[in-house]
Formats: sequence, C-alpha cells, structure tokens
Amino acid sequence: MSFNNSGGYMDNSYDSSNNNAGSGYTKKPLGEQTMRPLTIKQIKGATSPQEGTFKVDNSNITQITFIGVIRNIQELATNYVYTVEDGTGAIDVRKWVEQNETPDDADARRGLLVDTYVRVNGRLNSFSNRISVVAHSMRPITNFNEITFHYLDAINTHLMFSKPGSSLLGATNNDHMQIDATTSLIEKVSQAIKSYDDSAEGASIKSLVEQFGGLHTESEIRDSVEFLLNDGQCYATTDSDHWKSCLP
Repeated sequence: MSFNNSGGYMDNSYDSSNNNAGSGYTKKPLGEQTMRPLTIKQIKGATSPQEGTFKVDNSNITQITFIGVIRNIQELATNYVYTVEDGTGAIDVRKWVEQNETPDDADARRGLLVDTYVRVNGRLNSFSNRISVVAHSMRPITNFNEITFHYLDAINTHLMFSKPGSSLLGATNNDHMQIDATTSLIEKVSQAIKSYDDSAEGASIKSLVEQFGGLHTESEIRDSVEFLLNDGQCYATTDSDHWKSCLP
C-alpha cells in the first residue's frame, strides 16, 4: 500500500490503464488542457466568444501563466488585488485569502511586495468587458533567467498556434524520450511522466528536473504536475514526489 495525493492509500498493483478506461477520461485538445504561457498584451487581447470561455490565437485557453512586476497592491477583506505589468501592459490579478491560511501561506503572501517580479498561475475572468486574472498561485521570481525563458516560451507557443510547424527551438533528446520544444510545459511533463511507465515508482521530481536539463525550475515542474494530478492525468505512487501516468 502507498500514500496517494488525495490523502488516501492505494494498492501498489494499481493498473493505470484500467483507471483510465473506468473513468472515461478523454484527452482534451492541447490548448484546453495546458497552462498557456502568455504576455499581458496577449491576455488583454483574448477574445471571449461566449461567457466563461476565452481564446488566444484562436485556441481555447483555461489556465494561464505569466511573469511581471507588482506595481500596486490593494488589500480587501477577503482578497488582494495586485496590479502586475510586464512591459507589454498591466493587468489586475486577484488572489483570494484562504480561510484556513497556514503560517507558511501567510509568509509567502507577505513576500509579494511592490516592485517584485512574480510568476502568476491562474485563469482569466471578465467583468463589464474588462479582463482580469484570478490567481491560484503567485510566487516571487528568484532566478531571473526564468523571465527570459518565459518570454521565449510565450513567443514559441504563439508561433505554434498561429503558424503551425513554426518554432524558435528544435527537439531535445535525452535518455528516456524526445521532447518537442513547441509543446507546452504541462504537455512536456505529462510526456516525461509517461516515459517512466516501466518503472514501479514512476517518475520522481529529481528525475524530471534532470530530464529538462535546467530549462525549467523545480517549482514550474511541480506546478505542472499539480495540474496533471487535478486533471486526473497522473497519480502519486510511493510518495508525493513520485508519479505515474493515467494516460494510455
């Protein structure tokens, strides 16, 4: 028996293919299942063909990620509104305060200061034709190479959707698999975890970090794994740092 991510226990003989068949999981189109890297100009230019849906480069998006500098903070009773700008524009980011906020969560929130570069992961919201972002995570940038990489990633992903076949980067080879650099990070992490199907423990966070060769930080990879866990695309095995894919 081993501990799983949802707080229960599972049999080590768990068959991911059976789970996939039983759940009726259908893989969504790339743009709808991944966290899309964007600039604020792209975010503010998103179209909303119907309430609750947004498109960038004519592709549906659900989760987004971007980097910017906090320019203003407004403290409200139940949430904070951060004005974040990245050189292409500025946008309001709303972060709700958890009712059961832990001391660690409070310390992390207090680290979000004016003039601090931050990584924002969240979803789009529109009210009175004004687009804003509801964040499910925000963290300060500690490695400034991440800023440069984010802009390259956003440009590369834009080319992938607007001009299929175009890319700033080529494919990357490693011991386990070949990762298409035009693929979004969540899709890359999903492929990487899938490549460990023959391992009893699955992919570890250490092996994933090594596999990406410094292109992505451990925090970025963990964010992607969390998305895959919540979306039912992978599950924890021996502990919270090892995962196997649920995809066929």
